[in-house]
Amino acid sequence: MIYGNIDNHSMLDAYHPVLRKAIRYLAGTDFSQMDFGVYQPDADFKIQVIDHTTKEHGVARAEYHNLRLDIHFSITGNETVYYRNPASDIVVAEDALEERDVAFLESLDDEIAFPLDKGDYVIFFPQELHRPGCARGEIAKVKKIVVKIDMDRLN
Repeated sequence: MIYGNIDNHSMLDAYHPVLRKAIRYLAGTDFSQMDFGVYQPDADFKIQVIDHTTKEHGVARAEYHNLRLDIHFSITGNETVYYRNPASDIVVAEDALEERDVAFLESLDDEIAFPLDKGDYVIFFPQELHRPGCARGEIAKVKKIVVKIDMDRLN
């Protein structure tokens, strides 16, 4: 997991070239007029433009992926994203790994909270357990980008 802000480039050179390209794309793109949906702006990644309302922690579903990493990037509004190291004690509630590369979990304990405000991003690698879209205080409207990168692009 990597947590950062789009305006802080101090560690960008340490990232894999595909991650650098995706972060630079996020930094250089005006998403304010982009319609919600899925786009493929580059051969190495696709993006989802998402408009959602945050949920209480216990309502938002925790998830993980096997084949792709996620970059969650906040455009407007704020949310909290929770993270937990992979563990053998997780219980899968819905397994859609074959169809959509996502498994949703029953519950998680010992999660770490990361606030996402405008310009913040968090990168979740495969098998890293995360719970996006959680309210920070009051329920809020959020517009964000989720970048999807197949792990074979990082080899």
